[in-house]
Amino acid sequence: MKCELCHKEDAETAIVLHEKDEERELYVCNACAKRERMRRQKKKSRMSITVTRVGGDGAEPPPIIEAIMNAMQGVVKGLERAAEEEKAKKEPEYSVFPCSRVESAYKVGDRLHLEGLHLVGEMEAVHRAMRALDMKLEGYEVDGVRESGHVYSLLYQGSQERARRVIADILAQERNARSRLLNELPRVFGDAICRAIAVMKNCRLLAPGEFFDLLSPIRLAALNDFVDGVSLAEIDKWMRKCDLSPRSDGMTQEERDRADSELADEMNARFEDVVLDERGEELFL
Repeated sequence: MKCELCHKEDAETAIVLHEKDEERELYVCNACAKRERMRRQKKKSRMSITVTRVGGDGAEPPPIIEAIMNAMQGVVKGLERAAEEEKAKKEPEYSVFPCSRVESAYKVGDRLHLEGLHLVGEMEAVHRAMRALDMKLEGYEVDGVRESGHVYSLLYQGSQERARRVIADILAQERNARSRLLNELPRVFGDAICRAIAVMKNCRLLAPGEFFDLLSPIRLAALNDFVDGVSLAEIDKWMRKCDLSPRSDGMTQEERDRADSELADEMNARFEDVVLDERGEELFL
């Protein structure tokens, strides 16, 4: 008689096979008998826990389940509270220091003009000092030019008197930087001036942010009477009227190029006769 499971080997022993609510006696080979015995043992060792209801029908949940539930409620409440606190955090409120009394040589409109500190490479140190004092110098960023023209508003926390002292220190450093440009770094100063004038004469496209930035070193040259063909009043007028607001997203690239080309053509013609004067040539050439 062949094994009733594998139907290959001769039957050697009898086993009882449990299927649902029935029992069947089968005659099987020793190998199939061993496999069936192992299958029954594995089935018995499995543990399956299914929780269908905790505390149903008004019953209290088991202590361990209740503890877990309470702990999870505490975690959720903690996360919600942290989210609310984070949402409540706001950017500190700053006041803008009025620059109406600042000497005209050191401001453009109502902002500080710190081109000297930029050219001598000290603006980053100034920014770090402002952060340490819970203040900041806010410049323009437009047309891809960061801190265009190096003109800034001072934003401060605390008393205005404290901010006034900081402004005085900044202006003292700017005066020192401009003196260094003349006496120690004339090539750096001359490069900034000559490069800006050359771009004004020859550019084919000129965005407002770049225009404003190029006027900045030319303004320092005009303050020192180093240029002929353009006046300080004219430069200040251009800088005050320059539109440094973000350009409309509605403009197409063609429209932007047209506006930039018109400004370039205007400045090409205007700066055609702008040159270093005798003092400027003596110092920079």
